[in-house]
Amino acid sequence: MAVQSNLFHRVSAAAVFGPLFLVLFRVGGIPLLIGVCAVAACGTWEYCQMQKKRGLHPWTGVGVAASLIWCLWLNWFGDRLWLVPFVVILLVLLTLALGNREGKFRLADAEATFAGSCYVGLLSAFALLVRNFSGFEPAEAGARWFAVLVLLGIWGTDIFAYFTGRLWGKRHPFPRISPRKTGAGFAGGITGAVAVMLAGGNVLKLYPFPAGIALGIVVGLGALWGDLVESMIKRNAGVKDASALIPGHGGVLDRFDSFLFVYPLVYLYLRLFH
Repeated sequence: MAVQSNLFHRVSAAAVFGPLFLVLFRVGGIPLLIGVCAVAACGTWEYCQMQKKRGLHPWTGVGVAASLIWCLWLNWFGDRLWLVPFVVILLVLLTLALGNREGKFRLADAEATFAGSCYVGLLSAFALLVRNFSGFEPAEAGARWFAVLVLLGIWGTDIFAYFTGRLWGKRHPFPRISPRKTGAGFAGGITGAVAVMLAGGNVLKLYPFPAGIALGIVVGLGALWGDLVESMIKRNAGVKDASALIPGHGGVLDRFDSFLFVYPLVYLYLRLFH
């Protein structure tokens, strides 16, 4: 029953956020930037709240601001000069760590804030890099449809993973992190991503058949990896959901966990092989 409820949450959330982000990726520009910034800001807030459950006291406002800086910087400058925000954010947080709380320096709080800004803000921003990638032909139309296709690949991973796990799943490779995840579900999820990326690439004429297989594997692994990492963070904080920002569906991180890992891995693939 819990697994069925989880699928219902994912599918219903996709029904709400899916069309919105499909439109945002289609349009690009400022509307997409606003959408990604909203995900980054809300997700960073959730991450900081979870760290507070562990007894830490991250600077939530600073973390949210840092995540927004990542999104704005990568949208405007691409992957050039990324060391500038990295160093500035790090130095600001280390300076804040010099202050005392209950007689102790706040290095752990600085580490938690920095980790949250990178995990949510930096990784979210890669969706903008994929959407703005100029290596397709024609550049604007190709990047637009490719970014949409990656989003469809994430959904394909979720759906195939659920049904194959339900039908054939017996072995649970990560019982402490996500006990309901099965080996069959992982295999099915990757298969679903490959199917989506192959079909979409063929219809849109974006890349050859071997690239479709490789991209499907990248999308499938990224989606499953992102889900596991977010589950680990929640387990570490002792919470079931990242937050209650989305009534009945948990938090933003619960719905965008795969998003955070897939787009960075896809961008890395594009930079190396496309």
